[in-house]
Amino acid sequence: MPAGTHVVSLPTRLAEPQLTVLRAADEILARELADIDRAAQMIVLDQRPVARAIGQRLLLAKRRRPNLTIVVVADDLDEASGGTPREYLQALEQAGVIVARARLDRLRDPTPLYSALWRLGIAWWSDPFDETPGGLRAALRRLNFKRDDRQLLVADDGAGGWISMLPAVAAGDLAVEIAGGPARDIAASELQIAAWSTADDRLPQAPPAGGPGFGSIDARFLSEGAIRGALLDALTAATAGDEISMSAQRLSERRVIGAALGAAERGVRVAMLLDPDAAPNRAVAAELVRRSSGRIEVRWQSAAPMAAPSLVLVHRRRELWAELSAAAPVRSDLGDLNLEAAAELRLPERAAPARALCDQFAAAWAAAAPYAHYADDSPLTYWRYRLLEAAGLADF
Repeated sequence: MPAGTHVVSLPTRLAEPQLTVLRAADEILARELADIDRAAQMIVLDQRPVARAIGQRLLLAKRRRPNLTIVVVADDLDEASGGTPREYLQALEQAGVIVARARLDRLRDPTPLYSALWRLGIAWWSDPFDETPGGLRAALRRLNFKRDDRQLLVADDGAGGWISMLPAVAAGDLAVEIAGGPARDIAASELQIAAWSTADDRLPQAPPAGGPGFGSIDARFLSEGAIRGALLDALTAATAGDEISMSAQRLSERRVIGAALGAAERGVRVAMLLDPDAAPNRAVAAELVRRSSGRIEVRWQSAAPMAAPSLVLVHRRRELWAELSAAAPVRSDLGDLNLEAAAELRLPERAAPARALCDQFAAAWAAAAPYAHYADDSPLTYWRYRLLEAAGLADF
């Protein structure tokens, strides 16, 4: 793995006012803009795509404070595939912003059979930032299923502290803003990725690590395969009387599925909220319901935004474990194959952020459709999913 990936930051303690749960897209955007406006030393942004409002505010911040260092880590996906428009990145570069186009070819292949043939026959003539958006070469590159999904923002607060927000997704409806905590670890990781993605000698040094902090909330920054490791630890530690609530756009990772089934066998109440239109959720839902004998309850998300983050909550005795991630629990996201990021939190169940996270899931659960509405028990659907997942021939 390249430097800055598979990160597990040390736990840092937070007081309740240091952790804010944002539950609406406009609220998330407003906070991002405010964080950019306050920064006086450094801003590190890793988003796909960079929203127009964010790009304009970065340009304004650079114009007002020329000594402000701004680093944007950009995905090589073209605009037609959800990437940042090329003219946005060019405008940022012309204003003095450091734009590091992530060299995703340094990462391992989610689809090794296809990628081997692609490298032999096409990669020689395929530059991701010199391809016609929507063209044949861009389409063939996309079939490698490599992307940067980290979706985060880190900035100093103008008073010596640091603020981070993740997942910071333009179309998302849930994010956490953390004052202090793992912000410096996040910035250090992003700057390492920028270092092996660009030869720009203006890249700043990572800020020094902060102290352990004080408060009742533990927070960690996780990336890539470390997200899966922490999730499996939490699911396997759940015992009878605990509750697991999971909301995800896609679910196919076999170890996560096995851990959920194991928890249900131990008497843990498990609630799964999935997108009915995303492959291979219907096949996975049928497996969960069948193998758990109905002990795992599945419902279908209602009008979920495409960029909705994954949320996993484990309710323990007077404690809530939470993982909020831009990564879906699928092999391509959790197998150290793409750039992903997550915030892991341990909170007292009565803490305001804990209640906000639980309320977010409860509202989505109440609005969801019952399992029977989109049930698909077809063996053909199930074995097709298992074959594609095992062979690495699909983006899950």
